[in-house]
Amino acid sequence: MPISDRQDPAPAADPYRWAAARLQGGRLAFDRPDGFARALADGFFFVQAPAGLSLAAGDAFARGFYRPRGGLADPYCGYAGWTEDRLAPREGYFLRKADQVEQFFLESRFWERVFPPALTGQAAAMRGFALDILRAVLAGIDLPPDLWERATGGCLSGRGVYHLTFNHFRPLIRARGLNIHKDSGWVTVLRSIEPGLEVLRDGVWLPITPRPGWFIVNFGCAIEILTRDTATPVAAVAHRVVEQRPRADGGPDRFSYALFVDSSLDAAVSDGLYRYDPAAGLVLATRFEDFLDRILHDTYEEDTHGLYEM
Repeated sequence: MPISDRQDPAPAADPYRWAAARLQGGRLAFDRPDGFARALADGFFFVQAPAGLSLAAGDAFARGFYRPRGGLADPYCGYAGWTEDRLAPREGYFLRKADQVEQFFLESRFWERVFPPALTGQAAAMRGFALDILRAVLAGIDLPPDLWERATGGCLSGRGVYHLTFNHFRPLIRARGLNIHKDSGWVTVLRSIEPGLEVLRDGVWLPITPRPGWFIVNFGCAIEILTRDTATPVAAVAHRVVEQRPRADGGPDRFSYALFVDSSLDAAVSDGLYRYDPAAGLVLATRFEDFLDRILHDTYEEDTHGLYEM
């Protein structure tokens, strides 16, 4: 089994004892005997960042993409002009009206064209790490390995959709931080180092205490749909960011960024999202592009939530 469980003492700052793991040799080594089961039920877990992975470029871009480029032409500033018109639908810079957040979405086919080289390298490393995590998770659930490639819409073989998404929270704007939503796809590898993120667990919103040197891995709707009828159902975590206030110490604004792994939007690669019926195999549940359009629309509107009903 590529899932193993190893007990470590819980961090003192984490009263909820969320599951945490290290990726070692393609296996997820959890910090508690029930760690994998807890992660599937909670819809997320912490994972230690790979040794040697520098996050400096991503952090610099997250703190600068929305700022005008200065006279010295900072390579991490001046990206608000990269919009859908210059790129493609759902790509580039977005200023949200109902939320504090302003965002920059970029799919892997645009990375070399738009990002500074150091950030392109970090994005590729995060994508590889996310796919290794997904393979380790798939090996621990009730899904035959010969179905993995089709079930996940080609993402395991590099034919999926991989976004690096940046969030800057504007504390002078009075609004929610980021609306309640679930991620659309398979796994999301999130860098979140400031308080403000909350998850919905058993009807209660609970804060996530950041862990230095660790990512948060969210499970998305695609894996929830796929596994709902199996012996190992995976929850897609509902989460939000609460309204941010200016820092009393004048410190920098809150930011986060994440690598999203989604199925291919190419019909020649993937028909859409499937659910797995142990008796009948893979059953088509919905076209992924229709599903993606709906959940993104509902995430960023004033009076909707980015959840789903199927």
